[in-house]
Amino acid sequence: MRNSSVDRHSSPTSKSNAGGRRRIMIWLLSLAAFGSWAIFTFFSQEMTMADRSEQLTQKEKQKQAATQTEQQLQTEVNRLKDPEYIGEIARSKYGLYKPEETPIIGDQK
Repeated sequence: MRNSSVDRHSSPTSKSNAGGRRRIMIWLLSLAAFGSWAIFTFFSQEMTMADRSEQLTQKEKQKQAATQTEQQLQTEVNRLKDPEYIGEIARSKYGLYKPEETPIIGDQK
C-alpha cells in the first residue's frame, strides 16, 4: 500500500512540473518571437532612415544649386533694369547704336 501512495504523490508533481515547463516554454517562445520582430523592425527602420537621409542630402544640394541659380537670375534681372546695361548689350550683341553715336570699328587696313 505504501507503494501506491508514493506513486499517487509523484504523479501530480510531475504533471505540475510539466505544466510549468510548458508555460515557461510558451513564454520563452513568445519572448523570442517578439524579440525577433523587434530586431527586424529596428534594422528595417535603420535602413529606411539611412535611405531617407541620403535623399535629404541630395535634395539639400539641389536646393542650394537652385538658390544659387535664383540669385544669379535675380542679379541679372536687376541689371536689366538699368538702361546703361541694356544699351551695352544692344551695342555688343546686336550692333545697335544711338543716332548720335559713332561706332568705332577696329583697324581696317
